[in-house]
Amino acid sequence: MFYIFEIANNHQGSVSHAKKIIDDFAALANKYELNAGVKLQFRNLDSFIHPNYKNSDLKYVKRFNDTRLNEDQFGEIVSYIKEKGLMSVSTPFDNESLPLFDKLGVEVLKIASCSVDDWPLLEEVSDINRKIIISTGGATIKHLNKVYNLFKKKGRDFAFLHCIAEYPTPLSNAFLGRIKKLKEEFPDIEIGYSTHESPKLKSVSPYAVAMGATILEKHVGKVTDTISLNDYSCTVDEMETVVKEIEFYNIAFAGEFSTSEALTSLKRGVYLKRDINKGDTILKEDLYYAMPLIRGCYNASDIKEIIGKQANVTIKKDGPIREAHIVDKNREKKLKDIIDDFNERLEQANITVTDKDDVELSAHYGLDNFRETGALIISKINRTYCKKIIAMLSNQSHPTHYHLQKEECFELLDGDCTLTLNGRDIELKKGIPILINRKVRHSFRTKKGCIIEEVSTTHIKGDSIYEDLSINKLELKDRKIEIKL
Repeated sequence: MFYIFEIANNHQGSVSHAKKIIDDFAALANKYELNAGVKLQFRNLDSFIHPNYKNSDLKYVKRFNDTRLNEDQFGEIVSYIKEKGLMSVSTPFDNESLPLFDKLGVEVLKIASCSVDDWPLLEEVSDINRKIIISTGGATIKHLNKVYNLFKKKGRDFAFLHCIAEYPTPLSNAFLGRIKKLKEEFPDIEIGYSTHESPKLKSVSPYAVAMGATILEKHVGKVTDTISLNDYSCTVDEMETVVKEIEFYNIAFAGEFSTSEALTSLKRGVYLKRDINKGDTILKEDLYYAMPLIRGCYNASDIKEIIGKQANVTIKKDGPIREAHIVDKNREKKLKDIIDDFNERLEQANITVTDKDDVELSAHYGLDNFRETGALIISKINRTYCKKIIAMLSNQSHPTHYHLQKEECFELLDGDCTLTLNGRDIELKKGIPILINRKVRHSFRTKKGCIIEEVSTTHIKGDSIYEDLSINKLELKDRKIEIKL
């Protein structure tokens, strides 16, 4: 989640007041460990406003003149934002201002809704290698496709923000459903929300986040004896209320669905009615079921894995049956064949696997269904960033899921792969990385087999949320099978 605290003109043309606002929101970001930036607006008024209207009553002209910052003042504020540990974000409204943004090292460029069809500005911005965030107020999907194609062609890291250019925006005009529409149309980029709602009302921003927005922009300021705020800007206390609610939602959405400890304690384990000798075949009539379910013991739902199998140890009457107690020669054969096929596939692609790498079969529907649905996952490193190699055999698929915390990037190394993002198919191509943002539903499949490089933020256990809840019915050990190549 990326928070943009939008100062806009709320600095009132004063560097010292701007710094006080930044102090407030830097403290808020530190308190909640937020990924956040402070945004300024800048216009070269000498060229932005037509000479005939520089001192006119035209809307916004007086405000621009009254709150004007010169280049040195703007630069001082940008430096202070960085000094306080926040990202510097700024909105260019004219081409003439862009060299200053580059000179000052502004880290994120924000295109305002009024500029989403300003093609001379967009074309020049698309040549700048920065994170670019684009508000979409008033823009049609047809036009946004043109903007998307421009920035995609240039290989830029960019995002769209749902925005309603109504100040303040009433609840009835929030149209949060557009976030879903934008995510469906543009599944491979981040989608956010630029809100202009009144802070006096209950905020809809947390609901925007719950719908998948990963960027939130909000106008902020600071009240003094001489300075008041407009109806759509909030104080740091008002913003904290919104942050608390968003963080609450993030906690509620986090993690992977699993059986609770209370339910587990009520499950029945599998026990023996008689002594079983090593080499004996276990029959249905040899078994009974009772609580408690001892750690490592098969439960009543596992009987198909037990009946007809040979015991590899002697087990006394009333003893629990554990996985280590039985031999599954068919499983061992399947596992060996799969490993052999992957070794051949990796060798063909010149992929090296070392003893230091963690290797697992991701068998979402169990080993018996692995040839249809599954993948080999090789974890090379997992720190603040993560690197994995994903290998798939012919005609394998990986089921639909999403991550709440992990952001990842896929790049095809070998073979063919179709990546589906929020229902939209993308054919992976060598040398062209595809970003998968947090909360974006995705799946992938291959016809002839493939090898993919995945680079991501830290992989966190339990952060993969699968659309098919039946996947969670399998024990983790049956879905994530550790192997050696």
